Amino acid sequence: MIDGKQTKHTGQFTLRYKLALLALLVVFAVLAFRAIELAIASPLPPSVIGEAQKVRRGVIFDARGHELAISRDTVSVGIKPLEARLQTEGADVLARVTGFSRADLIQKIKASEKFFYLKRKMPPEEAAPLRKLDLAGLVLQNEPDRYYPNQRLASQILGFTGLDGEGLAGVEFSQNQTLTRSRSGSQDFIGQNIHLTINSFVQHQLEKTLAAGLEDSVSKQAMGVIIETQTGRILAMSSQPDFDPNAPNKSPESTWKNLPISFQYEPGSTFKIFTMAALLRENMLDESTEYNCPGYFEYKGRKVSCTHKHGRQNFTEVMQNSCNYGVITASWQLPVLKLYENLKAFGIGSVSEIPLPGEARGQLANPKDWDYFLKMTIPIGHGVSVTPLQLALGVNAIGNDGNLMPPMIIDKITDSQGRVVERFQPQVKYRVTTIENARKMRETLRAVVKSGTGAGADLRLKEYDVCGKTGTSVKWTRKEGYSNKYQASFVGFFPCAKPEITIMLMFDEPRGEYHQGATVAAPAFRRVLKEIIPAIHVGELSEVKQLPTPQYRAVQGEKGIMPDFRFFSKKELMFQVLSKYPGDHQVKGAGYVLSQSPAPGTPVNPPYSFSFQLGFPDE
Repeated sequence: MIDGKQTKHTGQFTLRYKLALLALLVVFAVLAFRAIELAIASPLPPSVIGEAQKVRRGVIFDARGHELAISRDTVSVGIKPLEARLQTEGADVLARVTGFSRADLIQKIKASEKFFYLKRKMPPEEAAPLRKLDLAGLVLQNEPDRYYPNQRLASQILGFTGLDGEGLAGVEFSQNQTLTRSRSGSQDFIGQNIHLTINSFVQHQLEKTLAAGLEDSVSKQAMGVIIETQTGRILAMSSQPDFDPNAPNKSPESTWKNLPISFQYEPGSTFKIFTMAALLRENMLDESTEYNCPGYFEYKGRKVSCTHKHGRQNFTEVMQNSCNYGVITASWQLPVLKLYENLKAFGIGSVSEIPLPGEARGQLANPKDWDYFLKMTIPIGHGVSVTPLQLALGVNAIGNDGNLMPPMIIDKITDSQGRVVERFQPQVKYRVTTIENARKMRETLRAVVKSGTGAGADLRLKEYDVCGKTGTSVKWTRKEGYSNKYQASFVGFFPCAKPEITIMLMFDEPRGEYHQGATVAAPAFRRVLKEIIPAIHVGELSEVKQLPTPQYRAVQGEKGIMPDFRFFSKKELMFQVLSKYPGDHQVKGAGYVLSQSPAPGTPVNPPYSFSFQLGFPDE
């Protein structure tokens, strides 16, 4: 009996145990099913599910160690809607912090089944109230965000990143792997740093100059590059209009492009520098030869015009006058293959391989495709296309005594501890002309600036030894062919004797009163050069002296006497006149004050009424 009762009780206990276990298994199955259902219905992205921390992008510095692009902490707010539907307490706070109305927020949660981000990359202080909420389905994810503390500065060089932190343009794109690569064995998950050759001060001055020139000339766009002549380091590169990489979608996509490396155009007369270099290299240029320009060059019924009849001139005068007839005549006996080889040696028709995305090649026709018209037009910069950087690098070789330097945009790479991982050094690609010929060309280009088409650059810079060449080309497009639109450019060196910097500026479709390189681009060259000399000049050169200041016939500030405003820029003039002589004034033209009424030294009394005629000397 006892044994039977024990067996019965044992059997009942076993049954209850099995039932309890079964119940637990059912509950567990239901919970597991619900978890799976929620996971399938509201899946979290891998970045949220994974426990591994993302690599924080490295910093992008300028040449002086200033931060151009950094990563900062942010909070992304996500919702798992199937869980959030169960409890909506705290929705008011969530709506307010994320910028939704409560009704819209509730509707958005009800209409969704899968996980979604409500707001990405909020500043931590703004997201702080959400951490106090006990709201079902709310996901707060910490993630780094890219920030550009200087807003628009060097925006087309830097580029920008997407929401997921991947580089989408500029250095952010081309160096994405480096910026997200942490040091081997490191546990800090911080990418490597990029140190650019860009000088932020020089970059700012270039951008300011291009923006002012864009406004003054009513151009469609403006672009420029400044190179350290002896090394090939890019000190500045920009195009205007630009954009803020902190909010790239607020600007047109066209402003994202780095035009100095991607914009292809027919350079016009700046290209004559390469033709002169080819003639010197092939010993086909004699300074005693005279070129009697009738105002055009004609061959078998095809004609290329000059600005006017230049008459007799040697080749230096040909370059001073930017005479098409003289350049075509001098190069006419140069075999096509020889000219082609010389142009290719300067990098025409080839990419420079700068480590930035979107570089264009330009176009230089194969010699077998040259006809007589191309034989006339290519030496003067038509029928051939270049990028601003391509032209600047080729001309830079003239400033560097014939050494063609590949462009440098990255100086070094460091790890998160500041240790140098890789350092880049200037490299001479090859010699493209002799030292003697390079110096001859700079002497010719000095004459161009002093009394030729580049004289606009020399205005009020008589104390500076600069040399360069203007270019004015008729714009060609596939859709319209040659039109009544122009492109104005200037390329030059400072100082001419032993150049330290090469500056190339180009204005696309100037629609103001003037459209020539001499009247649009050359004054912009003067403007940016004046600003950056203190930042880039080294050594003690006698060419560099303090800029001359306007001299008044009366003591500056003396009331009742008309000052001498001649050679003031329009902006300088308006500042002086409006601040000291408010009244009804007339300002005609663009450029610099050439004449004024009343004359300097004349007694003047209120109400003031002055008139000024602006222009460009000897243009």
